Amino acid sequence: MNDFITNGTEIKQRIISEITNAKQCIYVAMAYFTDRDIALAIVEAKNRNVTVDIILSSNAQNETVKLMLKGANISVHAFETGDARGIMHHKFCLIDNRISINGSYNYSLNASTNNVENITVSDDLTTYSQMLSEFERLKYNIDNRIAVNETAPSPRPESKVPEVQPINIIDTFSKRLHDLVYSAAQIDTEKYRQQGYDNSKESHGSLDIFRTEYDNIKERIRTYATDEGLGNMKNILTSNVSIAYESTKTNLETEKQEKISIEKRNSDLEKRQITDKIDTLKQEKSILESGNQNSGEKGLLQVNKEIEKNKLERRTLEQSFVVKKFWTFGTICVTIGLAIFAFYLSIFFASAVYKVFFEGNVIRASLEAGINPGLPQLVDANAIIKIFRQQGVLFGFIAALFFLIPILLSNLKILGSENKLVNNLLFWVGLLIFDILVSTMVAINTDEIKCLLVGKESTIQLWEVVKHGEFWLIFVFGMFPLILTHFLIDNITNAYKNSQRDLVDGEKNRKIQLLDEEMIDLNSEKEQLTNKVKEKEEAINLQNSKVLNLETEINNRQTQIENRYSELHNQIKAIYDDFSARITSGKIFTDVIFDSVISAYKSGFITFLPEYYATDEVANRVKEIERASETTI
Repeated sequence: MNDFITNGTEIKQRIISEITNAKQCIYVAMAYFTDRDIALAIVEAKNRNVTVDIILSSNAQNETVKLMLKGANISVHAFETGDARGIMHHKFCLIDNRISINGSYNYSLNASTNNVENITVSDDLTTYSQMLSEFERLKYNIDNRIAVNETAPSPRPESKVPEVQPINIIDTFSKRLHDLVYSAAQIDTEKYRQQGYDNSKESHGSLDIFRTEYDNIKERIRTYATDEGLGNMKNILTSNVSIAYESTKTNLETEKQEKISIEKRNSDLEKRQITDKIDTLKQEKSILESGNQNSGEKGLLQVNKEIEKNKLERRTLEQSFVVKKFWTFGTICVTIGLAIFAFYLSIFFASAVYKVFFEGNVIRASLEAGINPGLPQLVDANAIIKIFRQQGVLFGFIAALFFLIPILLSNLKILGSENKLVNNLLFWVGLLIFDILVSTMVAINTDEIKCLLVGKESTIQLWEVVKHGEFWLIFVFGMFPLILTHFLIDNITNAYKNSQRDLVDGEKNRKIQLLDEEMIDLNSEKEQLTNKVKEKEEAINLQNSKVLNLETEINNRQTQIENRYSELHNQIKAIYDDFSARITSGKIFTDVIFDSVISAYKSGFITFLPEYYATDEVANRVKEIERASETTI
């Protein structure tokens, strides 16, 4: 059920209807409560032994209804009028552990006749539970003088079985049977009351007259037991009493089942909340154990795998790091290869230097002398010798060692550089950019020499060098040897490190230290996850114990209800059996009718006394009348 109502009149009627049908409890939290019709419905519910609890805001408009409710012994919680600790602005009502009424509607005449309002009437147990928690929180705050908007500890009250009022039930049943007897005997008690008043007035309250008439009444009533027409009356009365007994027994059974049903429903609600919490805890525990693939969060499983991987890497490091000889056949071959490539690169780049800086001048000088030297070679193996002879020792050494520039740029780590980013960047600078620069300069110089030999000016542009074969020949024959030289240097460097005890042990210890530091972090992470898993397990066990306790508690409550109603049934059965036996013997008519008649007569007789006697004398005569009427029929 989830009814939404917006008409003010219909809202008021629905609220009163739900309150009128309440059987167990009514909890109201209301900002403005001035509607006396709703207040009277709540008072009537209180008179039916329904548990009622009210929370009101500290507003002067609520004072009239507050006094009205308190006068009916209804518990009302509110700060004193004008208290500034926060306005309780809720407008909801909770009924019978099931129905919640909530919305904009204040319990006021203005809300029902003038305003545009709304309420929702729901039997959703989750909604009821949440509102009940808020009700208990507010009540705790108000009773303990805490501002209503503060969060204060307010443990949920234990769900108690509403106390059955056995005395009221027994008295009601007994009275019902008495009424059946009076109805069957057709006794007019008002007539006897008037007779008592008249006799008292005529005799001025004579005690002798009272005793005489008392005996006469007793004798007349006694004749009922032997009245021949009593048989039919007994049969009718027996049938009516039996019907009353069966009806009361059925009502008791229905009421018992309702209370058991309410207890089970409340228990199921609480159990479902606990079960949901257990499912959440299990899910959290599962993530802690197995990780979360969606978020990448690691669990114990992943951490344990990383720990095992760390241990394996550490064992592998300890077993694999051994000192090797430097001069092996492979190392000798690599060294010879490196020497060959160094010699080649020295000639290659010396030729490039000669062609770029000196060859053009030599050809111009020959042409001026009337000699055509012809087109020179692209790579001149004698370039170093020519530079030494023509330019001197300094330029000769520079040309011979020029190849070291790209070598060092592409192998910075042999100079001690540990920065991988810088090493990789300069590797490509040495291989590509430097080689492209040299190839471009050689290609431009070659084109200029060709033009010079035919008597033209060179018109080649920088971006046009890629169209010339000289550029690609120089680029290829310069880059590949540099790459091979790089790997040869790497091989020799690693062989040297592996041949040095201190270098090998230092590298080994460094890597082992990194693994040990990683292991410390992993163990710490594992310990934290393990503790969290234990906390989740303890929380799950605690919630499971709550479920068991809840099941035990509901069984105990059901047993209490069963025992209580079984006792009530036994008492009602005893009353029924006593009435049945007295109906069969006829004594019921003499006992019940005599009590009724003599009480009416005595009441009328005493009523006149204050009209004739003083107070003290009236008291004395009343005592004598009570003593005279103590004997039974």
